[in-house]
This record gives sequence, C-alpha cells and structure tokens, in this order.
Amino acid sequence: MRKTGTMIIGHGSRFAYNSAVLEMQAELLRGKGIENVYVGYNETSLPRVDDTLGFMAEDGVDEVVAIPFFIASGLHITRDIPAKLGVPPGSRGGKVTVGGREMTVHYETPLGKDPLLTDILDEKIRELGRGGRIGIIVIGHGSKLPHNTDTVSFHAEGLRARGHRDVRVGYNEMDSPSVEETVRGMLEDGVEGIIALPLFISSGAHLVNDVPPKLGLAAHARTGEIEFEGRTVTVDYAGPVGNDPRLADLMAAKAAPYYG
Repeated sequence: MRKTGTMIIGHGSRFAYNSAVLEMQAELLRGKGIENVYVGYNETSLPRVDDTLGFMAEDGVDEVVAIPFFIASGLHITRDIPAKLGVPPGSRGGKVTVGGREMTVHYETPLGKDPLLTDILDEKIRELGRGGRIGIIVIGHGSKLPHNTDTVSFHAEGLRARGHRDVRVGYNEMDSPSVEETVRGMLEDGVEGIIALPLFISSGAHLVNDVPPKLGLAAHARTGEIEFEGRTVTVDYAGPVGNDPRLADLMAAKAAPYYG
C-alpha cells in the first residue's frame, strides 16, 4: 500500500509568527484525520521545503501532497517552490527521486479566491464595530505577477457585496495603488475612520515594521489616530488571516482526495 503524506509550505520569516501559524495549522490538519503531516518553508525558516521532502522520503512516503499556505500565487509559487520540490516550474507536480526513493508530488494551489477568506475579513470588520463613515483598505503584499492583485481585488469586491460601501485596495510593494496612496485618498474623501485588513498569512517584517507607518501608525501599533486638515481620523489595523482554524478545513479538502 502506498503511503501518502502532506507538506504544508510556508513562506518563512526571521520572526517566529509564520512558523507558529504553520505548526498550529498542521496540528489542526492532523486532528481532521490527515495522516503524515509535515511543514516546510520556502526561505529563512527551517526546515526548508527540500529538507522536508527528504524527511518524507526517509519515512517511506510515496505520494506527497504539497500545499502552499500562501494567499496567492507569485514567483515563489510558480518558480521557487517547484524547484525545491524537484518538479518543473509552473507545474502541478510530477515524479521525483529523493534519497533513492521515487515519489509522486502533487502540488496544490494557494488559498486564493476561496470565499472563506472574505468571510474572515468581514468578521474582522464587524468585530471592530466602528460606526460613521468608515473606509476599508484590503492590503496585499504585491507581486511582479498579476495573481496577488487579482486575489486582493476579488476579496475587496466580496466585502462590497457583503454591504461594506467604501472598500479599497493598497499594496505594500511592487503594485499600485500603494498603501499610502489609498490612505491619502480616503482622508481626502472625508472618511471618519479607517480599517486596515492585511490579506497576509502571518505577521512578519512587512506587517510589523513596514505597513504601520504607511497607515500613519507607530511600528507594532494596532490602532491610532491621524490628524488631517483639522480632523482626527481613527485607524484600526487588524491582524492577518492565517491563524483562523477554518483554514485547516480548506487544506483538508485539498489533501483528502489523495488519501484514497
């Protein structure tokens, strides 16, 4: 009987947040009956994807379900991770030989446009309970490829469909509009408050250090005020989405068909 294992793949970070989120989701996935669950990282954190593939080979795994725990596709998904898995760039998997063992890699897709992500963002807005004229900014990482902007725009539109009137997008880098440009536009349009929703898996250098100043907040801050043309505008900065336990259900749905 062929042995199947699942590898949850994280971005990796010099902060501990990303690995903590992945380990939490891996444990939830095991609790849903998915056997032989491993984690691996694209960069910075350990173990790396190729190391984890080696561990799976040593453990006798024949079928590898590789699930990128990322919001959207990009160069990491299409180029970097396939190279570490030993499959062609842009492919959905293939046969690889690791430590003398032949394995079949099934390379799944990131979380992408699943409506659950929109639900999570919607819940964050409602938990804050802000009244008045509120502007909402969905913050994406940004990418040289179009997948990130497509995904962020999809979830922004989903929030509009759920009744939130002023929903805009902004990117930390590479894409436009930038976070700063979107915040400036909201202030000029007279919003009374801003809710910032990072569509990121976990905290890290971008969310801790880069994004808060772009929102007019101090580093590490979750709330604050902006003075603009005689008005005081409250800014609420929500946490990332990756620690929501329901995301394990999405991964379980991706993995289960390969277990026969």
